[in-house]
Amino acid sequence: MKHPSVCKLAVATGLLAFSSSAISSECCVADFTGDNTVSADEVLLLLSAWGSCSGSCPEDIDDSGDVNSNDLLTLIDRWGDCPEPNGGDYVEDPDSPYMDLAVWGKFHGSNNNSRLYEMVDGRTPITTEAMEAYNNLRGFLGLSSLDYEQVGQWAFSEALTNNSQWWGNDLKGVGLYYAMQGAKVGWVTDENYYPQFFADIQRTARRVCDPYEMKIQVLNMARQVDIDGFVEYLEANGMTDAFVNTIKMEPHYAGWMHGRCHGFRNVEGVAINHDLNHLTVLSWDQMQPFMNDTFDWPQWNALDVSDSGVIDYFQSMVILGDPDDDNL
Repeated sequence: MKHPSVCKLAVATGLLAFSSSAISSECCVADFTGDNTVSADEVLLLLSAWGSCSGSCPEDIDDSGDVNSNDLLTLIDRWGDCPEPNGGDYVEDPDSPYMDLAVWGKFHGSNNNSRLYEMVDGRTPITTEAMEAYNNLRGFLGLSSLDYEQVGQWAFSEALTNNSQWWGNDLKGVGLYYAMQGAKVGWVTDENYYPQFFADIQRTARRVCDPYEMKIQVLNMARQVDIDGFVEYLEANGMTDAFVNTIKMEPHYAGWMHGRCHGFRNVEGVAINHDLNHLTVLSWDQMQPFMNDTFDWPQWNALDVSDSGVIDYFQSMVILGDPDDDNL
């Protein structure tokens, strides 16, 4: 017999749901002819559509309402063969200014999908860029920036960790982990929260091949459920990359989720806080939230927690509040 809450995982999300075929077809935003190549054919189609665009108009790449020089520049930037669907391994950027969470420790054990070579299908490691996204969210809310240790201290104080006492780099690693989770989820309003959204937006960020189209889709999805004005704040201040890149991050990475952040705090008498951390862990095909990734079964206890309890938990990470309170 199926668990009664499993229906939460199957809720259709209308315009926010993306099929595998839809995502694989978006590897090349300027390929108007569908031949997996951007060439002179696309230039001719774009020039023929030049000007004001009414209704559906694929040549209006940036959805501005006009086919203009911005669209032409985007087309030229994507000239040539379209990329393959995003199904390969993560490739490290040696020039990245951000530090990998694994520098502060690795806690793999039996934890699947926590190693660098397991970052596949658009999954990415947790890096300090998540702290940047976290403090951008706090800035939008009128709050001061925090450091890793401050967030880590809060997590230990609220019994959100395996151990009651930290050692080594625990405060930093735990702080980065919970900052990452807060930045992933804490910007959604209570009334707009539903679990499936976080599978949809993460899958979109990870699997839409064309980075231009991916960012447009992710930000438009976020705009439908965010605290009013948040996405516009990110756009106006050049903060969208950190936000989108944090959405891609794999919570299991480096094992901190189980090795240090597996808290046993009671939630509504039906779960522990570690169960709720699984909201952003997806099924292997990345279609469902509250899963165990490579194990492909739901985090059952989390499904019995009320929606308000879940979103308050993640919002508490942003304001360093009581995880049981009504936050934001």
